Amino acid sequence: MTPTPAAHPGRSPIRISPLHHPHHRPRRGFLYTGTGVWTVRIVTFVALIVVWQLYASGVSRALFAAPSAILESIIELTITEATLWGAIATSMGALFAGFGLAIVVGVFIGLLMGRFRPLELVLDPYVSFLYALPTIALIPLLVIWFGIDTQLRLALVFLAGVFPVIINTMAGVKNVDGELLDVGRVTCASERQMVTTIVLPAALPFIFAGIRVALSQALVGVIVAEMTAIITGLGGMIIRFANFFQTANLFVPILAIMAVSVSLTTLLKWLERRLMPWDHRHLEEEGA
Repeated sequence: MTPTPAAHPGRSPIRISPLHHPHHRPRRGFLYTGTGVWTVRIVTFVALIVVWQLYASGVSRALFAAPSAILESIIELTITEATLWGAIATSMGALFAGFGLAIVVGVFIGLLMGRFRPLELVLDPYVSFLYALPTIALIPLLVIWFGIDTQLRLALVFLAGVFPVIINTMAGVKNVDGELLDVGRVTCASERQMVTTIVLPAALPFIFAGIRVALSQALVGVIVAEMTAIITGLGGMIIRFANFFQTANLFVPILAIMAVSVSLTTLLKWLERRLMPWDHRHLEEEGA
């Protein structure tokens, strides 16, 4: 027999409702679960493809290609002719080289600007001006300087990606908790130790945010260079197919760019979780 708690004179006994139990968690609806989210996404995607196919069946293929025609083009360009892979390799080679250089230079300059106020005062106007300047406006000048070879793509990717990294790295360095810096000073840490053990780890969320922005800008830079000057890679494929009204083929490099962008963004998120296991935002994203 379970004993009942003795009631206090003049007071009613306290009862804990199951809805307010400290260990009770409200049950989430189906749409807020992982299965529900993917169900909605798949159903929406299938409905979009069906509507697209029905609409395109009554329109000229040169104007609006149907999903079935695009699938045929994907098979042709990836398996039969296999020309897509060479275009992807050409574009990604320039992207990785220029973007990697942009990250290294951007983080280095951002750290210096965030740590040394005089350097920030000198460089900040130039960084702000070049960041606001559309990179495509520099293409004629860059063609004169570098020609229309690989150097042009590297220059455009670098200029498109370096400034978001600089700005976000500088912001991250400036937002480091002052108490952490005081601990470093009390322990007589050198400037190198302060940067590597305190400033850089604390600024990593800002740095990765800048890298994500820079990635999209760098990808735009390499595609714009290939479409306007070099006519090679994925951008060159888009121009060639558009000139001959091959709409179904035109979607293939566009879808390839989307796939590359999503893959690289996913890779950056994975690296961010690996390098910042203490960041609680990743636990919230995973539903913990």
